[in-house]
Amino acid sequence: MKKHTISVISALLLVLIVGTLLSSCGSGNSTPASSGGTDGQSLMQDRCSVCHSVDRITSAHKTLDQWTTTVDRMITHGAQLNSTEQQTLIDYLVANYK
Repeated sequence: MKKHTISVISALLLVLIVGTLLSSCGSGNSTPASSGGTDGQSLMQDRCSVCHSVDRITSAHKTLDQWTTTVDRMITHGAQLNSTEQQTLIDYLVANYK
């Protein structure tokens, strides 16, 4: 095979892999309410563990402002939370992991 053909195939594979990884981190078609629980622990397990291990989350110790910043940032990266769920999750994280 020519070097150009190998380069094109490699680039296409890279795009496919990156696209698959990005689409698996919370940008699916399901609405947040379809995932189940509305309490903080269920939200953490259902929404955050899509991209992170629960241990990674529960080993963090943050203030209210830090958890708020973290959850806001995760929403910009595709975490599926409405405003009520967002506040419930933040309240749960602050109460249990400060």
